[in-house]
Amino acid sequence: MLKTIENALKNAGVSLWRIETTETRTAELYFIRKALDLPRYNEVTSYEVTVFRDFTEDGVRYRGSSSASLSPGMTEEETGRKIAEAYYAAQFVKNPWYELPDAVSEPHRASRSDLSALSVQEIAARAGETVLSADTDGDAFVNSLEVFAARKSVGIRTSYGLSVGYDSDRLSGEFVVQCVTPQDVEQYRSFSYDSLDLPALYSKVRDAIRDVRLRAAASETPESGTYDLLLTGDNVKELFSYYDARSSASIIYAGYSTWKPGDAVQGEVTDGEPLKITFIAGDPYSPEGIPMKDRVLMEDGKLVSVTGSARFCRYLGVEPTGSYRKIRVDAGTVPLADLRKEGVLEATCFSDFQMDFFDGHFAGEMRLSTLIRDGKAVPMTGGSVNGSILESQGRLVFSKERYKTDTYDGPYAVLVRGVRVAGVS
Repeated sequence: MLKTIENALKNAGVSLWRIETTETRTAELYFIRKALDLPRYNEVTSYEVTVFRDFTEDGVRYRGSSSASLSPGMTEEETGRKIAEAYYAAQFVKNPWYELPDAVSEPHRASRSDLSALSVQEIAARAGETVLSADTDGDAFVNSLEVFAARKSVGIRTSYGLSVGYDSDRLSGEFVVQCVTPQDVEQYRSFSYDSLDLPALYSKVRDAIRDVRLRAAASETPESGTYDLLLTGDNVKELFSYYDARSSASIIYAGYSTWKPGDAVQGEVTDGEPLKITFIAGDPYSPEGIPMKDRVLMEDGKLVSVTGSARFCRYLGVEPTGSYRKIRVDAGTVPLADLRKEGVLEATCFSDFQMDFFDGHFAGEMRLSTLIRDGKAVPMTGGSVNGSILESQGRLVFSKERYKTDTYDGPYAVLVRGVRVAGVS
């Protein structure tokens, strides 16, 4: 197929191109309660071909690009037509000219995950067993489960001499927990790991079963007012997405962010913790073939790195780094139990918690929260939060306990002071 693609590129007159070949093996398991309903095993090969077209209009030099997704089942005629269409479209993409990534050529890299020691079938089976082993309560239980294990082998080649490749492994899935008394309630959860972290998966399921039981028992709604809000788990990662997004080269180039290295982007830190956030290279290369390495995003509250694709990094005059999926946050000295103080509202489950990186506002409608009142955690449901990280970032306090997924390694909880809550009056 690669030979067919290269012939089609030559026939279309394409001199500058990139081919990303991805071979994927997956195992998928679907459970209803504790019974395996459907197993699936697949092997798929796909090709993403990007063509570049240089042209000049009114004395301005451009480098347009367009992509075509191809599969081994395509005929030579279909392959040629898709590539010719992409090359034709590239002339209408008026990106200012930029240099492509450096032409590195390195041996194929093996997966760095401990998942690589197992087959995808074994990974999925062990994850399924772990989830179901945590389902031991009668009134609250896992009513459905989907497990996905994926192993990818990626190769990236270009017309200008870049040639790299790597293997990667991922474990992910989703499940629904249910509690039938005193009211029938269901809650959705998902998980995703780049290692065989079965203890973390077990804890996630146990926490979900606890939470759905609390939700079924919740009958109060928080009163409207201002609270010290305790965020946990995936919601903490969403809060940090503000710093990730605003340090992106594409966002800075577009003018949506004015950040530059050295800026005190956390503002004044008073009675909180200064942030150190590091980008973690989950894969050794970006889809463009840029070598990836761990990079400090911010330290002591100051921006260190701007990251992004070759195009936007070249526009800004910084080193192309690739775009990152995972961050590590080196903060957290306070035990979680000490953060759960009188009057603290712990927002455990949202319908959709979101951070707006444009203005720093975060908001979400609470499905489950607990209010520390008279020394007890009272389950609540309903109400919504509306806060600003710009108003809170200098006073953030992080838990000593940590939380890991394939995109986050950091404190399990963060206390955000002075957040507005719309509830009952």
